[in-house]
Amino acid sequence: MTTLYLAAVAFGVTLLVASLVMGSKDTDSGDAGDGEFGLGVAPVTSLRFWVFLLAFGGGAGFALTKLGSNQLVAALGALGVGWAAGAIAVYVVKKVGKGSVSSGVEASELVGTTGTLTLPVGPGKPGKVRVDIKGRSEDFVASLHEAGEELPTGTPVLIVEEGERGSLLVAKGEM
Repeated sequence: MTTLYLAAVAFGVTLLVASLVMGSKDTDSGDAGDGEFGLGVAPVTSLRFWVFLLAFGGGAGFALTKLGSNQLVAALGALGVGWAAGAIAVYVVKKVGKGSVSSGVEASELVGTTGTLTLPVGPGKPGKVRVDIKGRSEDFVASLHEAGEELPTGTPVLIVEEGERGSLLVAKGEM
C-alpha cells in the first residue's frame, strides 16, 4: 500500500506543478452548487479535485501507514483527507473566481461609447470597429444599426446596441 500512496502523491504533485507552470483552466463541471460547499457531492468531474485528492490523500495514507495504522484506517484516512482537500480546493477557486475582476470587455459594456471603423460597414456587409476601453484597443465585428449608406474605414461611429453573437450595431457618430 505504501507504493500506491507514494504513486498517488507523485502523480498528484506532478499534475499540480504542471498546472502551475503551464497555466490551467480547470475542465470542471464540478457542481457543488453555486457557492455551496457540499463535501457530500464533491465535484468529481473536476481535474483540480482529482489533483488534490491524489496529492493530499496519498500523503495522508503514506503518513498513516508509517505511523503504524492498519491498512483500513490508512485507506479511510487517505480517502477522507483527499476528498476534503479536493472539495475545498474546488470551492476556494470557484469562490475566488466569482469575486475577481476581469479586464475582458463584453460587447454589452460598449453601448453608448464611440469607436472608429477599421473595415468599412454597409447594409448586409459587416465590418470592424476599434474601441478604446479599459486602457487598450479592442476590435469587434460591426454592422449598421439602420439601413443606410456604406461607412468607409476611419469613420467615427457610435455603438448603439449589441448585435448577434457579441457583434456591435453602430451608427455614424461624432467623436
